[in-house]
Amino acid sequence: MFGKNRSFLATRNLEERIIGLEILIIRQSNKSDLYRIRNVVSLAFNPVGSSTGTKVVEADLVEELITDKDDTINLVAECSEIIGHVLASPVTISSSSSLRGAQVAPLSVLPSHQSQGVGSSLMQSVIETSHDLNLDVLFLLGDPLYYRRFGFVKSDVVSAYGISPYYQELLLTACSSELIGSSVRLAPAFLKLGL
Repeated sequence: MFGKNRSFLATRNLEERIIGLEILIIRQSNKSDLYRIRNVVSLAFNPVGSSTGTKVVEADLVEELITDKDDTINLVAECSEIIGHVLASPVTISSSSSLRGAQVAPLSVLPSHQSQGVGSSLMQSVIETSHDLNLDVLFLLGDPLYYRRFGFVKSDVVSAYGISPYYQELLLTACSSELIGSSVRLAPAFLKLGL
């Protein structure tokens, strides 16, 4: 998290736990992590194409969001190296200028470390950090069966993805009535990349 107004979390590790024989640390990213983050995202979303130089749009999205300083939450998971990453960017909610929300995208874990709880640890840390930042709601596009375990439910707000069972929300405050009839505008990088 090296964007605007986010220094208060800069020195604490958000979570530490054991994975295999290594300690998993979830921490805020810093500028020197960008190359490794891009590599993790590329391999997570296209393990074969990444090695052949194929561009991975999710990696481009992360870089654009960070460059635009639209990284409200920007966390890495590391053992001896960075093995996972998650980013949440600001959204604009049409029905309220006072509601603060973020879009979680993407959540990435190296294929060699998937199904070991790394993604879950990153998601739990995003939710915890969102509470610390006094966000009202989180949105994401993803598998409802996976994200249900974190409390996400189908969202009825209109987004760039339309109304979809894959577009989900997690209310962090009692703001559900303020979301009725709302639409959500994502950070400019999503539109720029056609996402």
